[in-house]
Amino acid sequence: MIRIAIAGTGGMAQAHSRRFQELPGCRVTACCDIQPGRAEQFAKTHGIPKGYTDLDEMLAVESLDAITIAASDRAHAPIALAAIRRGLHVMCEKPLADSLANARRMAQAARKKGVLTAVNFSYRNPAATQKAAQIVRSGRLGRIMHVEGSYLQSWLISPAWGDWHTTPAFLWRLSGRHGSLGTLGDIGVHLYDLAHFVVGPFDALTCELKVFDKGVKRIGEYVFDVNDSLVTTVRFACGALGVLHASRWATGQSNTVSLRVFGDRGAIDLNLDRPAESQLRICHGPKAVVHSQWKDVACPPVPDMYARFIHSIRRRQQGQTSFDEGAMIQSYLHGSLESAQRGRWVKIKRA
Repeated sequence: MIRIAIAGTGGMAQAHSRRFQELPGCRVTACCDIQPGRAEQFAKTHGIPKGYTDLDEMLAVESLDAITIAASDRAHAPIALAAIRRGLHVMCEKPLADSLANARRMAQAARKKGVLTAVNFSYRNPAATQKAAQIVRSGRLGRIMHVEGSYLQSWLISPAWGDWHTTPAFLWRLSGRHGSLGTLGDIGVHLYDLAHFVVGPFDALTCELKVFDKGVKRIGEYVFDVNDSLVTTVRFACGALGVLHASRWATGQSNTVSLRVFGDRGAIDLNLDRPAESQLRICHGPKAVVHSQWKDVACPPVPDMYARFIHSIRRRQQGQTSFDEGAMIQSYLHGSLESAQRGRWVKIKRA
């Protein structure tokens, strides 16, 4: 039995609790939240034996194998480091940390202690994503030349997800004071990881970030000072050039994630907004290339990130994805902020 605790009981914690408790041989035995009463209510709702307001108490009292972090970005590093010191395996929400320095501290501590880690990059969950990465790595597309990716949302102009003017869950995402890196840190991180996973590491990038006039500059304690849209040009280590862009102003796009990869022998088109059977399409072979013919790719089922983490613990072998890789994605965020501030290309430094 793998015994796991949840740190942070906000929105994402619901998915963590549900998925881990669905996995055979895995039990969520405790949860923790600094807001009084919140963990106790979460524990009651989700059938978890005990809720705590103090992390150190939970780690001292409970007999755990692992912890999963669904707290705010700023809390990731202190929670992870405390768990790692006790030899616990750790899964963490994205982005790995609130800064590159903290992300690297987390990765280094995990390596030194020899614990297994994972970052919950949820767009690795679809079978189409895993198949896309497999196709690219197999060399089937030949030399990768060009990449185009986007993550588009419209909640700043559409109430489909709720009215952001009155909902703190949206408002904090617009405020640097509340720990937000804007669209870059919220959905850009997913897009960067998707491109990294499918195509490979970034070598350098240049990024432009834009804050648009929303008709109001603040609501209560929330000051709207972080980016709404981003456009990033990437030089990949494999030699390809790519353009990645994301926005919350994408009219007609509720939550659309896509990536197209073009090689000198074929191309793939991944769009996670399409039905599962057509999320991944390929143009490959002499006839298809000449006539621009695309066909759907069959994608067999794969385990999600939660199952991969538990499986890695059972096998005592690192799975997708480690804190080292999470720190690499964090370096792309860090580089994007530096590029936007200085108006130039930034070379991505390896840890």
